[in-house]
Amino acid sequence: MKSIVPLRFILLLLLVGTVTSTAVYRSLSADEGEWLPEQLKDLDFGAFEKRGLELSAEDIWNGESGLLSAAVQINGCSSSFVSETGLIVTNHHCGFAAINAVSTVEDNYLRDGFFAEDGTAEISAPGYSVSFVRRYEDVTAQIEDAANAAGSDPSARWDAVQVERRRLEQEADGPNSNAIVVPYFEGRSWRRIWRTVLNDVRLVYTPPRSVGEYGGETDNWMWPRHTGDFSFFRAYVAPDGSPAGYAKENVPYNPPRHLEVSPDGVQDGDFVMIMGYPGRTSRYLSSVAVAAKESYFYPSRFLVFDAVIKAYEEIGTRSPELELRVQSQIKSFSNGLKNADGMVWGLAKNGVVERKNQEENAFRQWVADDASRARRYGKVLNQLLALDLEEYERQEHDFVLTQMRFRSSALRGLVGSLMNGEEVTFTSLEESLGEFALVDERALEVLFDMADKLPSAERIHGYDTWRQDGGDLNNLDVLAQGMIAELEAQVAFQNEIAGRRMEVGSLWIEAQEEWRGKSFYPDANSTLRVSTATVKGYAPRDGVWYHPHTTVNGMIAKNEGTGDFEVPREILSAVHDDPSKGHVNICFLADGDTTGGNSGSPVVDGKGRLVGLNFDRVFENVSGDFGWNADRSRNISVDMQYVLWLMRDIWPADRLLVEMGVN
Repeated sequence: MKSIVPLRFILLLLLVGTVTSTAVYRSLSADEGEWLPEQLKDLDFGAFEKRGLELSAEDIWNGESGLLSAAVQINGCSSSFVSETGLIVTNHHCGFAAINAVSTVEDNYLRDGFFAEDGTAEISAPGYSVSFVRRYEDVTAQIEDAANAAGSDPSARWDAVQVERRRLEQEADGPNSNAIVVPYFEGRSWRRIWRTVLNDVRLVYTPPRSVGEYGGETDNWMWPRHTGDFSFFRAYVAPDGSPAGYAKENVPYNPPRHLEVSPDGVQDGDFVMIMGYPGRTSRYLSSVAVAAKESYFYPSRFLVFDAVIKAYEEIGTRSPELELRVQSQIKSFSNGLKNADGMVWGLAKNGVVERKNQEENAFRQWVADDASRARRYGKVLNQLLALDLEEYERQEHDFVLTQMRFRSSALRGLVGSLMNGEEVTFTSLEESLGEFALVDERALEVLFDMADKLPSAERIHGYDTWRQDGGDLNNLDVLAQGMIAELEAQVAFQNEIAGRRMEVGSLWIEAQEEWRGKSFYPDANSTLRVSTATVKGYAPRDGVWYHPHTTVNGMIAKNEGTGDFEVPREILSAVHDDPSKGHVNICFLADGDTTGGNSGSPVVDGKGRLVGLNFDRVFENVSGDFGWNADRSRNISVDMQYVLWLMRDIWPADRLLVEMGVN
């Protein structure tokens, strides 16, 4: 647990400007940045051409179409069209939930893999949809007008913006129309993004789990990596070409653009681009906000996720059916667990808070050096830090309260019903959740321990009252009722802070843009982006150099015949019969700027051909969400050479190879 005093002391030093440093702001690195499509025209394409790019900015995106039209979002991940008949390729872990859902103990596609011999055998992927961008519309003026009409109260302004945001989205709704409205640069600009959304998605091909997840959690977020992290799906539409839910009469979708799949691979030093939908970065947070994440948020998340994983694992031992059923949950939480571990390690190892301090001091000096800047930006950093401190001072309370509500299925349902004015009845966790009651029990055990240790200023009073009355898990409805007032107060606080941030954050980003120069990108927010990169290795520590490629031979060298490292006998036999296949590349590194949501992103070469699928970052780069590090920022991609080899020689999928034009 954190101590509040040290961070307050740091803040006081920052506010009076007594933290000193000789460091100056480092200019943008060559391949730093997750760029908006509209920003491409302002990048240095002359430099890209020298590195191997053969496309113009307009070839990639001309405002309504281009190579980026082939980049597809799929259930929080990225993917791409690779044929004119709606074939989509993404990561195995992005399709994991669907593969798990359609598997049974008798037909275990998650374990054994799957290939639909023809279109009629392609399996509906429950809950999956895909979307891609059609065009952008600037709606900044409408959003600002709504905020200004609400007056000066921050909460009212925030509420008005959300109402206008929903109105603009609903205005676009139609039988073949969909849009989202999103802010960029902390709300300095807003875009309405018109999209096509397709809800009939079907599983076409996936390798066995021993390939798609080779290395398991042992190798997750690590290098060297030998994971065949890929799966194929297909998007379907109604016979007239319109989006539609699943129906037998639906036909494969004909996308406006699909990627050519390259059989050539990439070499060390090659130029590549990563296209996709990165989820969330926080590059422009203050030192206070980052310190809060490092000292409390991620360590606490680790404890909660660890308890949840162990509960699911225990449930899975009860029967083969339950073991299969819990795999998606275990995988999801395990990924989050290692991410939290990497965040704590990386933020400390890379000295991110200290670097933020240094940048803030350099920013203060830059502002002070010019009278007009001092008038415009002289207060903005202190205002930002003050907002961050307000959130920091209640972050333990808010973390525990939020996790209680959402990490417990029972409390989530009870709170939702009570807030909707519904009557609730509750007898026990077992009656409500059956075999999965154990997950709530283990998660709440950790969260109750955290709640008991909250400082006096951050007590959850509804919880304290329930605890004093016995704290019986069979009376969770009483706890839920006691949480309502604090949850409502939490929402009111968050809305008020969000409203104040609309002004402070916008001015902060305006100042950052002027200070950092023309090459300035917004934080990722699950919208379409492009990152440029070079295939290259890195040095994780002194005396060690990692090469940028791994091979089948390297995978076999790790083979233990069981667990995380089990090479399928089909691959072992193929290499035994033809040792040259041991040199097939499996994965490669590049210095692409990526984050969560980039999983499945197409990695294209200088000709715009698909050469890989991004699926991870190296452990040393997990904390890259908070700051770029040219020496350690590396993304990991599965090489399409490996994908094609498996589809051609190991688990043949000739019809898909013909469809992609690589047979």
